[in-house]
Amino acid sequence: MKEAILQTEHYPIMLCESAGEKVDLFLEGKDYSSIFILMDENVMENCWSILHHESERLKEAEILLIEAGESQKNIEIANQLWETLNDYGADRSSLIVNFGGGVSSDLGGFVASTFKRGIDFINIPTTLLSMVDASIGGKTGINLHSSKNQVGLFSEPRALFIQTDFLKTLSDRQILSGWAEMLKHGLIADKQHWESLIKLKNIDTDQIQGEIFNSITIKKEIVAQDPTEQNIRKTLNFGHTLGHALETWSLKNDKDPLLHGEAIAIGMVVESYLSVKIAQLSQEEFEQIYTQIFKFYKPYHINDSFTEELEKLLSQDKKKSGNKLNLTFVNTIGKSIINQQCSLEDIKESIKFYKETI
Repeated sequence: MKEAILQTEHYPIMLCESAGEKVDLFLEGKDYSSIFILMDENVMENCWSILHHESERLKEAEILLIEAGESQKNIEIANQLWETLNDYGADRSSLIVNFGGGVSSDLGGFVASTFKRGIDFINIPTTLLSMVDASIGGKTGINLHSSKNQVGLFSEPRALFIQTDFLKTLSDRQILSGWAEMLKHGLIADKQHWESLIKLKNIDTDQIQGEIFNSITIKKEIVAQDPTEQNIRKTLNFGHTLGHALETWSLKNDKDPLLHGEAIAIGMVVESYLSVKIAQLSQEEFEQIYTQIFKFYKPYHINDSFTEELEKLLSQDKKKSGNKLNLTFVNTIGKSIINQQCSLEDIKESIKFYKETI
């Protein structure tokens, strides 16, 4: 990827060939008393040697190692990390480097933002999902039991360093998990971006550099207009009301749970169906949306017990206001509307469509 800096109001997003070298430059003149780097075991095995080779300053960091997976994003692990920071004498002048996917940036950002009422953190994402979505915008948090991101706060990193070489360490399935968020960016905000994405026959990480840049730009610009999700930032929730409910169910019930993007892909099909019914999305564009999503993602059998638990799962949705769910719908490809409501029966009908169509 061509090196570039996208400046947000409070921090830079640096697209670079060597994140380690850029981190060293960023740290010049900054008087951090100690540096900690949070990563999971997969990142330690596949990516740490690269960053360690590139950065002199991060060779000095204390490593905070966690197991891989969404199950680590909970209060028990957060508490262990707080205790470890305390044991190592971390203070308000310490820095945490969140190195990994969305779990690392969500969990690490939350831990940093609450330890001693807040210490600095930076993000170095290693997954496509984190590069184009999770690490951008200042959302931090942990899950409550298996319900997604129920406890957290808005807290922005001091900097974000994106090195796409790390994507070469990922499986095709992990790449597709991030691809879903890129498709979403096109559907809600940029028809041209959507059309560029669906023209690709294969998702080759060397060939999609420009599309990654476009998705990062779309997410950055939406967040800049609405940092705390009062208005336009809600458009980014397209596919997430049903997607998060399904992801939560899958984490509890499937031996091989859905990845975030896989659940969101299903959520986008279901919520596009609702968009036809409620937001005047045309049948032609709806068929294009679900046909393209089915092209990228394997069918998933939605168990009847998910539908039976649906009302309870939706009641935990963060976007709910009183008894009303607030959904985002696409009214035409490239444009979306927020704060839309529908009935539980409408949602069940949309799930039935998905099950009958896959």
